[in-house]
Amino acid sequence: MHAYCLFCETQKCDAVAHIIQNTYGIRCIYPKIIQRKWVKGKCLEERHDWLPGYVFLYSEDPIHPDFHVNGVIRWLEYTELQGNDYDFAQTLYQQNGVMGTIRLVEVGDRCEVSDPNWEGIHGIVTKVDRSRKRCCVEFTFANIHRTVWVGYELVKRSEEAKQ
Repeated sequence: MHAYCLFCETQKCDAVAHIIQNTYGIRCIYPKIIQRKWVKGKCLEERHDWLPGYVFLYSEDPIHPDFHVNGVIRWLEYTELQGNDYDFAQTLYQQNGVMGTIRLVEVGDRCEVSDPNWEGIHGIVTKVDRSRKRCCVEFTFANIHRTVWVGYELVKRSEEAKQ
């Protein structure tokens, strides 16, 4: 898959993506992030622009930057994205452009914390508090079992999800 990136007027990402998708049949994503806030004891999730002004394009065939769309300031590269930029674009594509989504886990799932400081540490989900969007994970350090409450966004299922 080929990936490209456009820089457009900040408030026009949605319109630019819509025009490109409908006119040229090219898949477009403009990144969003889910932010949580507590209001009167309830957790609310809101989507916000994560990288305002950026629209990522995905196509099976190479795209030639010879078309013009109102609101586009410039192509970031006249060639497709490569290296770390391509990897980042692929991550966006796999997440459907929404970062910070909840990775649902269930009691008994083997998991690991997705924070780089906890890399390689695995545990077992022992409780899930859906109202607060967190789970209790039991880790073993030096043969001592410890339980820690962590937010959904920090936990991802291990390959062997159920014990």
